Amino acid sequence: MIRTTTAATTTTKKAKLFFSGAMILALGCGTGRTSQWEAKPPAATAAASSPAGDGAGKPATATATDTAEALLAAAEAAWQQRGSQAKTEEAIAAWEKATAARPDDGVTLAKLSRGLYFLADGHLRKLGTKSDAYLAAFERGTAAGERALAALSPSFKSKVMSGEKVEDAIKVMGPEGLEAMYWYAVNLGKWSRAKGFAATLGNKDRVKGVMSRALELSPSFFHAAPHRYFGAFYAVAPSFAGGDLDKSREHYETSLKMAPNYVGTKIIMAETYATKKQDRALFDRLIAEVLAVPDEVIPGLEPETRVEKEKAMELKAQGDALF
Repeated sequence: MIRTTTAATTTTKKAKLFFSGAMILALGCGTGRTSQWEAKPPAATAAASSPAGDGAGKPATATATDTAEALLAAAEAAWQQRGSQAKTEEAIAAWEKATAARPDDGVTLAKLSRGLYFLADGHLRKLGTKSDAYLAAFERGTAAGERALAALSPSFKSKVMSGEKVEDAIKVMGPEGLEAMYWYAVNLGKWSRAKGFAATLGNKDRVKGVMSRALELSPSFFHAAPHRYFGAFYAVAPSFAGGDLDKSREHYETSLKMAPNYVGTKIIMAETYATKKQDRALFDRLIAEVLAVPDEVIPGLEPETRVEKEKAMELKAQGDALF
């Protein structure tokens, strides 16, 4: 018994030392990317660079007849067909051209951030989480979210430009910034996770701070997304870094109670909480429930529901390896 305890203690100490070393590395690297608070709007791009589209993007030339209003209408029409990668890219290209013409349009920048998130999570995910196109889409989505936040709140922009941490400056943002806050945070979170441990750690407080503000402003936002985020946060984080499976389950259950038909919550809960808890029965139940719902369970969100059902099939195939 003494030898077992000693081994466990040694393992824990090693884990903490590794975590501490990684934290120093992450702090040295900062967030791993250059923020866009004061950046000039990028030249508009066409998201598809080939008939099939790979998400890399090529310069697009605006015509004299292009107006912001026409571009926004075209973007919305394409977005309604976002189940197609080509249509998702078409919407993104139109939003990019519109925001290049109107760089202070925070509302449209937030839509662009959401569009880029869906391009990566819904379509480019199939290329692999280390693919250049997947990472680039999340990076562009993060940048669009940053520009949206800066446009929507001059006070927020002033604070971050003066050196205040984003997680502190975000406290001045009101409900008008919810869309930008959420899509900025999830793009940054997914980009960081794909880049690796150092980037994840370097951006952890920033993402958590932005999501905390979203939780304060509207716990029900985008199908109880703030609670969904904290369910994942408390499941994924090590115990010595704030991880808590009881808190995780509480947030997930709150999210499901508030938005029972949003199957994305069940996918994330299966992937994070059920695997960390090693609860195979819960994992299997959540996956089965997602696969059983009709695509139209939330009218207007059929493309997202189909993506989550694809993820359910992927997780199901990994079940034996995860438990």
